[in-house]
Amino acid sequence: MAVRQRERFERIDVPRETPYRNVIGGVVCAVVLVIAAIVVGAVWNRVQLESRLGDTGLTGALEGQGATGLAEGGGYVASADEHTTVLFLTAQSLDAGAALDEARVLSLNTTQGTAALVSISPTVRLTVDDAPTTLADLYAAQGSAACVAPLAAAAGVTFDHVVVATGDVIEEAAALSGSDVSTLAASASDLLSKIRTDMDPQELLSLAEALSSVGLANLAVSEAPTQAETVTDESGAVSETGHVLLDAVQLNVALGLLVPAA
Repeated sequence: MAVRQRERFERIDVPRETPYRNVIGGVVCAVVLVIAAIVVGAVWNRVQLESRLGDTGLTGALEGQGATGLAEGGGYVASADEHTTVLFLTAQSLDAGAALDEARVLSLNTTQGTAALVSISPTVRLTVDDAPTTLADLYAAQGSAACVAPLAAAAGVTFDHVVVATGDVIEEAAALSGSDVSTLAASASDLLSKIRTDMDPQELLSLAEALSSVGLANLAVSEAPTQAETVTDESGAVSETGHVLLDAVQLNVALGLLVPAA
């Protein structure tokens, strides 16, 4: 009697041993790690972008500005051109309690394609709740958002945007010209690590385009006109308080917001 030979079937659910099995596994793991790194990087960049831009505290401070327009007169009238004004506050860090190094106001004349940048001393006198203080003291005590409305009132300027930074970032901001929102976090990671602003990504890019269009070399740079604050005692003696007062009219002239009357 003939013996029947058993047929052998290979199970398809069991991996076959091949000399390339380890190599293939290594390649798959590498690809997975690369994809994970890309996803994590994209998420991190997006978180960084959103944490630095669109600051709600600064947005609220801008909305809290009162009517700061200067009355026409003294040989000057309000400019008919469209302007965008940006307050730059430069501090040693973005943390609470940091010392304020400098304040500057950038005025972009979008009608004429020109711009002015005026520095304001941190020692200028402001009024908060009917009490005198300085810009530097207010910044150290209450932070950047608290400075917006009092400085706007003293300067006679309504700020459109605020940028708090740990250095001079105007040149870096201008370099963003030509970027788009989708690549902003990756292309401007160094800048974003130095700033906090009310602007959203599109507004920041619009500012970059305006700065690039004007050209940084064409900025009209100056110091804000000030005068020493004085008090007169009962005997009529005049003494300085140590504070300086902004000359709001001449500041607005320097920013191009006021122009000589025809």
